[in-house]
Amino acid sequence: MLTLEQYAPEIVSFAAKLLRNYLECSDPVQAGIREMIDLVNSPDADDDEREMALRTIQDALFPVYHNGTLGVGLDEADALATANQRDGKAALEEVEREERTFADRLRALIDERGLTQEELAARVGVGQTAIAMMLARQCRPQQRTVRRLAEALGIAPYELWPNAA
Repeated sequence: MLTLEQYAPEIVSFAAKLLRNYLECSDPVQAGIREMIDLVNSPDADDDEREMALRTIQDALFPVYHNGTLGVGLDEADALATANQRDGKAALEEVEREERTFADRLRALIDERGLTQEELAARVGVGQTAIAMMLARQCRPQQRTVRRLAEALGIAPYELWPNAA
């Protein structure tokens, strides 16, 4: 087994900073980081899900300031993406359409099955606020969450989110 002295000083320094930043996070943020770590290590996750989970961990542990404030909102991130990509506007329009379809379908299925947001959240293993944010289109669910929602509702994932696997 290697000792700390056998690792490069840069690695030890980075590991210490990583741990310090994690410990400074609130309990809910730490729980979110652990969930993302589980996703990164999941054999069911695809490369895109792993990449997004790693970016989420990075954002939580090493937040970035944009225009003097912490982080960047979803709308502003979309605007930045469209400005920096030739086909960004078309891609954003497609994602917007998919989000709208997802939220509409999720709302209809919740109503059809007579569920509350709390009941669905418990079945899926997320908080009620996550369900509310998805319905309000304030967050984009990961494919893993779409699969769990579909399973909880007794449907195929593609019936909930267009192009879902």
